[in-house]
Formats: sequence, structure tokens, C-alpha cells
Amino acid sequence: MGDTEFSKFADALSMYFKDGLSPEEFTRALLKSICLSSAQGVDILINDLEPRTLKGYRYGDHDITKIAEKISGSLDLGRFSNFVHLDEDAEDSINSLCNKFRTWCPDISPDTYETEIAERFQKIIENAAKPKRKKKLPVVDTTESSELKISSLKNKYGVLLVAEEGSICPNDECSKLLFINENGHLGLNYDVATIDPLLPDTDPNNLIALCPECCARYKLSRNDASIAHMKEIKRSLLENNDDRELLSEQKVQDGVRKVLEKIPKFPRPMNVDLNYDPVPVREKIKPENVSLYLKVQVQVNVYFPAVHETLQEMGREHIIRFKPFCDQVKLTYSNLSEQGYGQPKIYRLMTDWLASSTNGDRDSCEIIISYFIQKCEVFDVITK
Repeated sequence: MGDTEFSKFADALSMYFKDGLSPEEFTRALLKSICLSSAQGVDILINDLEPRTLKGYRYGDHDITKIAEKISGSLDLGRFSNFVHLDEDAEDSINSLCNKFRTWCPDISPDTYETEIAERFQKIIENAAKPKRKKKLPVVDTTESSELKISSLKNKYGVLLVAEEGSICPNDECSKLLFINENGHLGLNYDVATIDPLLPDTDPNNLIALCPECCARYKLSRNDASIAHMKEIKRSLLENNDDRELLSEQKVQDGVRKVLEKIPKFPRPMNVDLNYDPVPVREKIKPENVSLYLKVQVQVNVYFPAVHETLQEMGREHIIRFKPFCDQVKLTYSNLSEQGYGQPKIYRLMTDWLASSTNGDRDSCEIIISYFIQKCEVFDVITK
């Protein structure tokens, strides 16, 4: 979609008021700060907005029409004026902010900037909430109209949807590729389905790319149960995509790949007691995660000393910076933990992160993550 009035407005304010917030949470803060504090229903509505939706507002991928319609009757300019107030001794920042908004607010000054910016935000919301006049379209053949609509959806959202699904049909027990290879030439082979026909087909969260057979079957047999199930498939895809975005922001310390390459070459350890129960592992993996506990226990028993010595030795040789690598592992764990994921999923995602960042062998990556569980960078001690 490109820039919207709201995304331009948010961008102009972000360098002054973002204060360490993610793009999604900064957008949420803007919307909440223009609404009456007593409007509890509106507050709950804004709190329930999905991070993906908020990111779409922030970067202009979605317009704010829907949320604007719901909050336009509960605006509080005084509250937003307080939100954009800067300390009086921040004279340079105030002047810079005024210059940023002068195109929209020609009369803005250090004495009026809070009110001017609040009124600008009010106008953006009210304009977005106004009903859009629809042009009358000529009557066309229904079949042709449907085909044109599908083609339009594919042109607008197709690449995004196929990438979101890893180019594989996500329908149950299908997994067909959404492209074909004909004599070395790749071509896309999919259709776009509206998940819930009662919801807008202009929202990519309500669209899904399926192979032509699954798409046709879904449209013919669509009912409450199949819609609910397809929504769950879509939710899982969005969650996995968000996980990939989150992990892609975490870089891996140079030299880690050399550590991973050494693991398969470790000499076979002698007299390993596989019944040994490492204390940190026992205290950090929850009792219900038996399979994960057994895997980590064996890997720690067999590989912990060799991995630890290798990391220390490479640190002394300046091949790897050991402390920064520990910090990267801890930060990645913290980011995943904040999402509320269970331990098995965090273990899998951390292994994915290490493997994709280094092109390393997955078994070796699991051994490294198990090492950091024992070393206390990953998972917290269970509260008793």
C-alpha cells in the first residue's frame, strides 16, 4: 500500500517519543494516547490489536479505517497533547519537532506544538473513519468477475502469502509445492482463498494461498468448521512468520560455525555415565517436558566438557568472542520467552536460529543449545 497519513504521522513522531518501544507497541501507545482514559471498551479494543496489524498501521501496509471508525467518538486531544509534551529544557528537540510538522501545521510553534500535533492526529483519525464513497461498477458476468477478483488478489498479495507458507500448500495432508519447475523455469502454481467470506478480502490475514486443488475443494465445502480450522492454520503460519522475523534480528557471533564444525569430529568419550543427572538441567526443565529433559541430559553428559573446552580455547585464540556469544544466546532466549512459548518450542526455535544463521548441522546446533541450558543462559530455574 505504501505510506498512509497515519504511517507518515507515526514516523515523524517516532524519533522523539518511541523511547525503546517496538514499532508495534509504539503504534499501540499512539492510539491509546488519543483516546479518553475512561473509555474502557476502546482501551481493551486497542490492547487486543495483533502485533502484525499494528506493524501494518505503522509502515502503511494497512490503513487505519477500521480502528478509526471504532475510536473516533472517544478522542481526547488534551491527553494526546500531554503525550507529545517535551521538557522545556529540550529546546532543540522542540524546534526540530516543529520543523518536522510544519508542512502539516503551518502555524506550529514551541508554544502551540502539543495542540497542533494533537489536532493533526484527530483529523487523520476522523478522515479515516469517514465512509468511503464507492463508485458504481458496470454489471459484468459473475464468473468473469470472480476470476478477475482472484487474479487481483494474487497480484496484490500472492507473493507475500506464498513466502509466508514457505512455498508449500499448508492444507492438511497436502504439502504440494506452490510452484512448478518446467525445464529450469519456475512458475507459481496456486490460488488465493478468502478464509472467512464474512470478513474483508482486502486483509491479508483473511487470505491464504493453497494449491489449486485444495483451494477449489475449500471453496466448495466451506462451512463453520472448515473456516475455523483454516483460521487456525493461518494463525499458525502468522505465528511462525513472526518467529522468523524475531529471530532474524539476532545475529550470531563470528566463529560459531567453526565450533559447530568441530563437534562431529570430537573423539568418542569413554566411560560416560548416561545416568548422571546434571543439576542445572534438572532444575530448569519442567517435569512435564520429559522428552526434552532426556535429550538435553544425554547431550550434556556426552558433550558438555568438550564443547566448553572448545569454546574457551577458541576464545583464547580470538576465533570467537565467547562472552558476546553468551549474551546473544541469552538475548535470543529472552525474546522467545517473552512470547510465552513453552520450553520445547523455545528449544526448537533456538536450534532453528543457530542452524539458519550458520548453515550448521542441526544435531550440532542442538548440542550447543543444550550446553547453554546447562550453563544457565537458556531457561530459568523452576520456581518451587
